[in-house]
Amino acid sequence: MASSLSSNAHLRLLMIGLGGAGVAIGLAIILLTWGTGWGWAGAALMSFSPMIAARIASRTVDGAEMRPALRRYGNRLAAIMVVYFLVLMGAVSLYGQGLTAGPLGYVVALTPAAPLVGVFIIMGRLLREETDEFLRDVTRTAFVWSGALTLCEATVWGFLETFGKVPHVWMWAVPVAFFAQLGLTGPLAARKYQ
Repeated sequence: MASSLSSNAHLRLLMIGLGGAGVAIGLAIILLTWGTGWGWAGAALMSFSPMIAARIASRTVDGAEMRPALRRYGNRLAAIMVVYFLVLMGAVSLYGQGLTAGPLGYVVALTPAAPLVGVFIIMGRLLREETDEFLRDVTRTAFVWSGALTLCEATVWGFLETFGKVPHVWMWAVPVAFFAQLGLTGPLAARKYQ
């Protein structure tokens, strides 16, 4: 039993390391190759390695199996993030080539927003499909905490920016901050019930 637990712990650490290494290597590639095609490769590695590591862990680590609603959420999230990444690459490429003037520019600019709006929709579906009240409450709490933190940060930053104390931040950074903080608020929300 102890050796099984030990190998399970090693697998968990390996999956965490795989996700973390992908983020670090992807960030390094972005910083070293900004403005080239390799930057996109770094962004893909940075974005998708934690998701891939989590999916591998759910299939290989004892006790890491996902509930059906969470598995469907993970599958939907993975698919929509691939679409988002490809659409974003296309939109940035069209913009870089100067092909976004006029009305077409509005369509190109709004296209990457659609998959991100879709993420919020599939988050709502997760809450509707999850049958475990405890998990649904933890998820809802994490969403609320992450949203509140994001709104507070956007408010504070907005006033600092208005008074010329910080640089301008594009609005698309707001959902990025929400999703990043969701990774922190989820475990904190679960601890609330321990």
